[in-house]
Amino acid sequence: MSSRTETIFPTHLTSIALSALLLTASSARADDTATSSMPAFLVSGFGTLGMARSSEHQADYTNSPSTKPNGTGVTRNWSPDLDTRLGLQIAATITPRLSAVFQVISQQQYDNSYRPTVEWANIKYAITPDFTVRVGRIALPTFLAGDYRNVGYAMPWVRPPVELYSRMIPMTANDGIDASYRSYLGEATNTLQLSYGSDVLRSPGLSSPSKIQNIAGLFNTFSSGPATLRMSYQRGRITVPASDAFFDLYRQFGPAGTAIADNYSFDHRRISFLSLGASYDPGDWFLMSEWGSGKFSSVIGNQTAWYASGGYRLGTWTPYLSYSTSKKHSPTSDPGLDPARLPAYAAGSAGALNGVLNSLLKPTTSSTISLGTRWDVANDVALKLQLDHTRPTAGSSAGLTNIAAGYQPGASFNVLSLTVDFVF
Repeated sequence: MSSRTETIFPTHLTSIALSALLLTASSARADDTATSSMPAFLVSGFGTLGMARSSEHQADYTNSPSTKPNGTGVTRNWSPDLDTRLGLQIAATITPRLSAVFQVISQQQYDNSYRPTVEWANIKYAITPDFTVRVGRIALPTFLAGDYRNVGYAMPWVRPPVELYSRMIPMTANDGIDASYRSYLGEATNTLQLSYGSDVLRSPGLSSPSKIQNIAGLFNTFSSGPATLRMSYQRGRITVPASDAFFDLYRQFGPAGTAIADNYSFDHRRISFLSLGASYDPGDWFLMSEWGSGKFSSVIGNQTAWYASGGYRLGTWTPYLSYSTSKKHSPTSDPGLDPARLPAYAAGSAGALNGVLNSLLKPTTSSTISLGTRWDVANDVALKLQLDHTRPTAGSSAGLTNIAAGYQPGASFNVLSLTVDFVF
């Protein structure tokens, strides 16, 4: 591979072009300017202009069904909202030991606006060059691309595999504290990170935000040459106030209804997530794979997902192929209340509640084959074209939203995406 390609398409290990965008790289710059007595500021940014079209016209496909109100399909044929975003970051080196970062992103929100939101806002103190503490809002490094999942230019794909990155875990950031320690074994590097905090998630159609509290995380990244291994484990408690009214209706039916509500409600319920990932990128080609297991003691239940992806760099072109799949391991239906045991005036209400409950229990799992290519047309600019073929598992909506009356569950569909990624 030419040196030009190495410059404009960094590997996951070096990330040269993203050094001004990611906090970890900004921290490296703080080390480089440690001899300076004056504060140093660096302003940088990134963005994506995208369009996507789905072959399923009776429902919307979106890359984040928990945060985006619509996408491509029933709402519009071609949608720019899946991938279009603009980010701006300010990194400050205040002293040789103290640095800060502030990042805002404008992308489609739960209310269909592009109102900017704060993604990073933290202060970092280096106790030693290899032992650091951060306080504030910090992106969680759950996945290999966790630190830069919004920076399309940093990834070979149009978007990370949605089965794992978008439907498995609601936490993407942490408002709290973390500490990391870097150690060395020969030329290999191991970074252990601990975090604790909370997060708030606003979803379309919900009257109030969901709260995820007491998020404790353990992350370990091992890098040696072109190989990277990452393990992460997180646990916390989730509360969805907007669901209280529904489960309170069940409780009005006495002990049987209360048992159902207690089993499936979102009132301070325990969640946990374990993931393992590996990548190998010697320069001319790459292979990477990740697996995750999420457990929710609520109506969401338990689910696993994984993907494998590989590509080969031919000058400024990078064709790639990916396969991703997810599976639900908890019940996808429940008999609920028995209308036959209820008075006639209550049987109809019980049946309606059972219908809603079973719609919530239905899986959103699927399998997707993605074929695409990246073309680095200029320094800091890349064009991408990707075709996804998604097959829902039995009874699954595959994460589709705004489902119309004519939708046929289980039908496979295709999504064509085109993007322009850039950094500045």
